[in-house]
Amino acid sequence: MLSSILRYFHKSKSKKQLKEIEARVVELHAIFRKLEKEIESLSAQRLLITNEQINVVKHYIALILDLNFPLVRKVVTHQSLFEKDLARLEEMVLHMQKKTQTILQSLPAIQESNHLQMKTVKNSIESFKKQVVTYRKGYFTASKTANIRSTYKAIYEFLEPVKQDTHLSTDIKGFLHYYETLDDSVKKWNDIFVKKELSLYDKLFNNIDGKSLDQQQRTAIVTDEDHNLVLAGAGSGKTLTISGKVKYLVETKQVMPEEILLLSFTKKAADEMHERISKRLGLNVTVHTFHKLGLDILSKNRKDKPDVLQSMTSILDEYFHKEIYHHKSLIQKLMIFFGYYLNIPKDMDEFDDLGEYHEHYRNVDFETLKGKKEKMDRYFTKQTNQLKEQYTTYSGETVKSMEEFMIANFLFLNGIAYQYEQPYPFHVENQEYRQYRPDFYLPEYDLYLEHFGINEKFKAPWLSKFEEEKYVKGISWKRETHKKYGTTLLETYSYYNKQGVLLEKLEDQLKKHSVKFKKINYYELFTSIYDQTNDHYFTEFKKLIATFLNLFKSNGFDELAFKKFETETKELRQPFLEKRASLFFQIVKPIYLFYQEYLKEHKLVDFHDMINDATALVKEQKMSFPYKYIIIDEYQDISKSRFLLIKAIHERTKAKIMCVGDDWQSIYRFAGSDIQLFTKFGENFGQYELLKIEKTYRNSQELINLAGNFVMKNPSQFKKSLTSDKSIGEPIRIIGYKRDIVDSLYQAIDEIVKTAGESTTVMLLGRNNFDIKRLMGEPSFKIRENRYDGTKQVMYQKYPNLKITFLTAHRSKGLEAENVIILNGQNSSTGFPNKLSDDPLLSWVLTDHENYWFAEERRLFYVALTRTKNTTYILAPEQKQSTFVKELRTQYNISYETNEKTVLDSPSCPRCKSGHLIIRQKDGSRSPFLGCTNFPGCDYTTKYVEVLQDPKRCPLCEGYMVKRQGQYGEFYGCSAYPKCEGKE
Repeated sequence: MLSSILRYFHKSKSKKQLKEIEARVVELHAIFRKLEKEIESLSAQRLLITNEQINVVKHYIALILDLNFPLVRKVVTHQSLFEKDLARLEEMVLHMQKKTQTILQSLPAIQESNHLQMKTVKNSIESFKKQVVTYRKGYFTASKTANIRSTYKAIYEFLEPVKQDTHLSTDIKGFLHYYETLDDSVKKWNDIFVKKELSLYDKLFNNIDGKSLDQQQRTAIVTDEDHNLVLAGAGSGKTLTISGKVKYLVETKQVMPEEILLLSFTKKAADEMHERISKRLGLNVTVHTFHKLGLDILSKNRKDKPDVLQSMTSILDEYFHKEIYHHKSLIQKLMIFFGYYLNIPKDMDEFDDLGEYHEHYRNVDFETLKGKKEKMDRYFTKQTNQLKEQYTTYSGETVKSMEEFMIANFLFLNGIAYQYEQPYPFHVENQEYRQYRPDFYLPEYDLYLEHFGINEKFKAPWLSKFEEEKYVKGISWKRETHKKYGTTLLETYSYYNKQGVLLEKLEDQLKKHSVKFKKINYYELFTSIYDQTNDHYFTEFKKLIATFLNLFKSNGFDELAFKKFETETKELRQPFLEKRASLFFQIVKPIYLFYQEYLKEHKLVDFHDMINDATALVKEQKMSFPYKYIIIDEYQDISKSRFLLIKAIHERTKAKIMCVGDDWQSIYRFAGSDIQLFTKFGENFGQYELLKIEKTYRNSQELINLAGNFVMKNPSQFKKSLTSDKSIGEPIRIIGYKRDIVDSLYQAIDEIVKTAGESTTVMLLGRNNFDIKRLMGEPSFKIRENRYDGTKQVMYQKYPNLKITFLTAHRSKGLEAENVIILNGQNSSTGFPNKLSDDPLLSWVLTDHENYWFAEERRLFYVALTRTKNTTYILAPEQKQSTFVKELRTQYNISYETNEKTVLDSPSCPRCKSGHLIIRQKDGSRSPFLGCTNFPGCDYTTKYVEVLQDPKRCPLCEGYMVKRQGQYGEFYGCSAYPKCEGKE
């Protein structure tokens, strides 16, 4: 019994002690977990391990290693009931203690690894500081910045997670700060560098070719980024800046002359640059043209130097004068293009009023193909000067609108005889309507065709409310008239044009009425209509083709591209534009193939092929270059092929690039230049520095304010704020004329001589070479052409000492004169702006087509305006003024000067808004009436000629009030009564 009791008490005591041991082991396990976390933390430590951290670890180790079981063992000697449980606990503790011993042994290695790691961090930070100090001795370029970022990225990413730690050393804090704010720091450091260089080399910049550079020119020179774009305004001294850059590099930076690749676009410009740099400054730097650079590359890798075609113009002329006559299908396509697609019809809904419509189409030649042919048939064989003069005054059939023009030509090209606006055979004139003249009459089928200017809602919102109601009511009257007299009326509408299906709808209606489509002799039509040497439109169309092909080849396209273009036309989702583009490609493709075959047959390469071949050689690493700097003058003229050559050389040499130019003067798209390579400089070269030279030494402040605001309307161009010390009250003057441009030319020259004397220089500028022809028959002028540079010297009998030169606006770029006279201020397809040269068809071969209306023509006009040192005179007709001239008048308050009474002072037309009322008189009638100057586009008339003297507006219809006699005496009533009952 007693033994049982003792055994019970021993068992209870052992069980209690065992539970105490279990609790202790659990506590010990928690300590071990903490130890593992501390070790893990120390192993990943991004800062130096401290003694405090080591002591914590050692404390945990001691707690684990010091555990023993004295009480339990004593119990076990008397009682073996819990031996297995104790063994299990003992095994757990021993396992923990063993792992702890391993940790204790690894602690020195962890400390050593941490020490080495922090030594690497310290060394990297020291290297960072030294590299930054080294880079700061020069210009801290984007490539240096990128190198810093990539080299120390791993260290930064290692330290970034602990940047908020309060134990960070000063060096680590400094590194993290400068790495994170590197861009801002680099900007500050570069500002310091530039200021230091400007001060250090002030004496050098005070005398570059005898001239002291301004602050912006100096800054452009010492700024030494990897890629630099220098915007240089017209007359701002960009050539002087380039000369200063070369002198700065050679004399202060120990750059050898042969390590500088200096490029210009023309031989003349290259020679002028060579004269200034090599001869005047004594620096033996070769100035290359792209032509010479490409040839040099090819000649070093090939046995024979290729013969390079200078211009494709002669080949295109040969094609159109000879080859085309062997391709009747092409002649047909060409005539169809001229008949329907030469101009792009604009939707009537896009115009605020009828005046805008007439202004938009004022330049378009609405003389139909039928009219042209009849005119040419009548005068084709007459060759005397007298008969040629008759030819210029004779007018063929002219229609009123773009849509009627397309309809007339469609009928003519499909062999359908028609009469335009012939009187209706029945007398229908009444108090409200004049004798009816349907738009088109098809005599073979006794069909009438009216084209109505309305939208889908049967509205004409471009008219005033009164005129709209009147127009829509007139449509109903015409329909009723045909119904009354049993004649058949076909109808087309302006919204067909909006949908791009006008001709398709017309064709459907004609076929429904059994109209037969007949083949015509396109060959005969072509030969009879187009005198290719004198027809402006045909000449401009050939220029459009030349521009397209230049851009086509500059982009490295080949024959397969035409197939790709044809496929992509379907994405236009506008039938008219789709067919227009497709037809154009069908016309251009055989011309391209002829051109390529001509080159092959005559063993020639053109400029683009030569440049592309040179680029391929550079990319194949078959050339080595010594260049450290590439400096390009007139960079706004860069083409895709030239750009790719420069990019290839740049990638091979890592040379720094300085491109100098003015996007406002980018005007050589016809030669392949692509302004997007300038305006999107960063997308093509990467990070770059944009610098501006904005002080002009040619123009007055007043002129550059006007011209600058004019050209900056295009938002895709760079903004500049040009300044000048010169001041002229009237820098631009518009001289008007009624009939003969020579009258206004006399007036402009008289003004110049009166102000500047007879020994001054005058530059006559034309949009094209046609513009000088008007003076060739004038006895007061004699014109002599300089065959060397293409300029024309003009002798004026009245002032024989006056130095007058004629140039096209393109040829004038880079030149200047005391005064300038722009000859072509007329709204015509070949004037300012030239409607054909800015054709959207060019978007297929441009990097990114400009969406701004007449963007390049606006820049060309800016170039013309800024050639003067004093005043620019623009000769503009009273009517049909260029849209640019109108813009100068209306938005910049430049007055229209004329020695004659001008129609511009007459009341405006109440229907179209843009025309003016003038006195007209029908043949055989003695009664004068007022008509619109936009006739035949606008046929508004009124018999009340007294409106000219007393133009009082009607409050209801916006027409004019006239004096009337009523029951109670005299009052003002509307001239449109009874349609309008306005009175006061």
